[in-house]
Amino acid sequence: MSKKFLSFFWPLLLLLAPIAPAGAQSGHSAPKSYFLLAGTYGPADSNSIFVYRFNPSSGAARWVGAVKGIENPSFISFSPDDRFLYAVSETHGGRGGSVFSYSFNRNTGALRVLNSQLSQGDDPCNITTDQTGKWLFVANYTSGSFTLFPLGKDGRIGQATRKIQDHGHGYDPLRQEGPHVHCVLVAPNDRDVFVSDLGLDRLFTYELDPSTGHLAPGNPPYVSVVAARGPRIPIFSNDHRWIYLIQEMGGTITQFDYHPGKLTTRSTVSTIPAGYSGTFTAADLHCSPDGKFLYASNRDALNDLVWFRIDPKDGHLSFAGSTSSLGKTPRYFLITPDGRFVLVGHQNSGDIVVFRRDAQSGNLTPTPERIPVAHAVCLKLVPAGI
Repeated sequence: MSKKFLSFFWPLLLLLAPIAPAGAQSGHSAPKSYFLLAGTYGPADSNSIFVYRFNPSSGAARWVGAVKGIENPSFISFSPDDRFLYAVSETHGGRGGSVFSYSFNRNTGALRVLNSQLSQGDDPCNITTDQTGKWLFVANYTSGSFTLFPLGKDGRIGQATRKIQDHGHGYDPLRQEGPHVHCVLVAPNDRDVFVSDLGLDRLFTYELDPSTGHLAPGNPPYVSVVAARGPRIPIFSNDHRWIYLIQEMGGTITQFDYHPGKLTTRSTVSTIPAGYSGTFTAADLHCSPDGKFLYASNRDALNDLVWFRIDPKDGHLSFAGSTSSLGKTPRYFLITPDGRFVLVGHQNSGDIVVFRRDAQSGNLTPTPERIPVAHAVCLKLVPAGI
């Protein structure tokens, strides 16, 4: 072919050439498999963190292994680079709870304990890092406090550098007799930090200096929700324009407009069916990967999942559907990165239930897949290296 021909037709050939999917253009493709990790309530002398290899095409999972030596690892979280796993040991009395660090082999799924530290409070129930992976936040539920730890490059947890203790009580004398810190959420800008307190009906705000770990109260230092609703877990919308806060005692989700350094309360919806008079406690919530739906779980007599459409203009939630979780106490769940499956862990029954998800309607359909994990309370999915 002549150079003259190429110079004349080359622009036309570029226009006619098929355009590769975004993942192919960047050299990345969807993982062929993931590792599924489950934190549980279990004694230290038995397996309590479980590892499975998960097939994102079929929804099936294959046993890989488990670790002992940690009691009640009820919440687990990965470092930003997925090299390390951090877990709470939700215990109380004596020296209180602990936090553990593990190295994670993304080729084999093997976990190796690195070290542990006291959590500086009773019943740690949530653990997360900042965006840099230099700082570890731990929420101590019963003590009503949260603790900040430095993280080494080797994944080890250093001595605590800051502990912030909440004070006061809420409306309900049984559930809100004192502060109960439940979750810490770090914003994508790595400066805004939000801390939910179930006992005080408040979402506290802080400003983090990621270079030093210094924490300062936000302005204002907190936003309140309706009394006796019990803030549990806040999450960001996929585009980070809104924060959704699920409230355990009220069975409600409150939406906040988010701007760096500022939250504005917008609206609240219920996760509970109209006219329902039975027992319930709301638990977990996640946005679908396409940002079109928000899913939440209810425990106690309800034991269900409910989902809402997210208005792309203002983030408002509108009810779209619900279904039984097919187990007892769906405390946490996850949505696979492609949005194809929803995996629901059950604290008081013996398995993780796999649902197939319809991207258009948001509807969930149970699959035959059941992953045998007793007392599963926290699920994490990470791409396998091979």
